[in-house]
Amino acid sequence: MTLKGVLFDFNGTLFFDNAMHIEAMRLMFPKYGLPVPTDDFLIRRCFGRTNATIYRENIKADATPLETEAFGKQKEDLYRKFCLTHPEMFRLADGAEEMLNALQKANVPFCLATGSDWSNVSFYIEHLGLDRWFSTENMVWDDGKYPGKPAPDIYRLAAAKLGLSPAECLVYEDGTSGILAANRAGAGAVIAVYEEKYASPLNEETRVNAVYHDHRNWSKILAEYGLLK
Repeated sequence: MTLKGVLFDFNGTLFFDNAMHIEAMRLMFPKYGLPVPTDDFLIRRCFGRTNATIYRENIKADATPLETEAFGKQKEDLYRKFCLTHPEMFRLADGAEEMLNALQKANVPFCLATGSDWSNVSFYIEHLGLDRWFSTENMVWDDGKYPGKPAPDIYRLAAAKLGLSPAECLVYEDGTSGILAANRAGAGAVIAVYEEKYASPLNEETRVNAVYHDHRNWSKILAEYGLLK
């Protein structure tokens, strides 16, 4: 199979930040009278989804925009604090930088498709140097204008940024909702990359072409899909 571009999820895929998101959510849910969520619940129900979707699906179905905005701000403030206080984890996943550098050097089009909002994207640009590879020309983030994962919109938008269809793109994802979004968008192939210590995001609905726990095999994968020689 020969593809033409690559679409990357970010959180949990290029950046293994599950622990920081989990810690933030563990503090947030009890504020609304709910039990502390399990890791498995968060991976399957929350990872990859927008804060508004998380709030409406798990806390208050008829929440107003102001309520979802307040929830999201509080949760992301906690998350960013955890990132800054855990510098040993606040880095890109093994092999990610080398892979992005190789794609850039070979002029292979690629796009970031993240459920994060701009406050977090700008945080990553500042602290992780994402602007080495990404700009507003090849990024899609949660701007409130489209439904979040597992809806297919984000991957359709990301492919369009590259002038491609989703069927022409390889997608890297870690979450159940993100994999479903890629499947529903009609992605040419989907590679699941997630931290080995967490539960698998795969279920009877998800379809992936391969599963990895880091990006150290990037050259083999990209060559398999005709993206790099």
